Amino acid sequence: MRRRAFRPGPWLGLALCLLAPQGCTFLYRSCVFTYDRVRDTLDMVDLGLTVSWKPSVSAYACLFGLGGLGAGGVDGYFAGVGGGRAGVFRHYHSNIGLLIYSYEVLGWGDFDVRNRDTLTRRHRGPIGWLFFPSSGGCSGPT
Repeated sequence: MRRRAFRPGPWLGLALCLLAPQGCTFLYRSCVFTYDRVRDTLDMVDLGLTVSWKPSVSAYACLFGLGGLGAGGVDGYFAGVGGGRAGVFRHYHSNIGLLIYSYEVLGWGDFDVRNRDTLTRRHRGPIGWLFFPSSGGCSGPT
């Protein structure tokens, strides 16, 4: 029986193709890629506990950025994952949603409730996108 010589070339080429996809070919780029995916994950979820010094009531659900349902207002502190960050920080929201139209005013971290420029304001839902274009500090669907 004849023995074949081992050729590492094809195996090394396959390993290189699997381990070095475009955009992540260097260690630095792979770290940046991972960091960006973690930031994306933080932007997708708001999950935590809100504490306020004065009594507040809020029951509101944002439906994938397409609209909202419920109403509420809270000016206090948030502990958890939200607003693209994790930890304990100041939080403000005042929302009303009727599925086809919702209006949200949000503040995460550093903001002043009396200064509208420091808050994020959004009109959502079909009515919001048609009648309130993304101007004046308000944004449409995210």
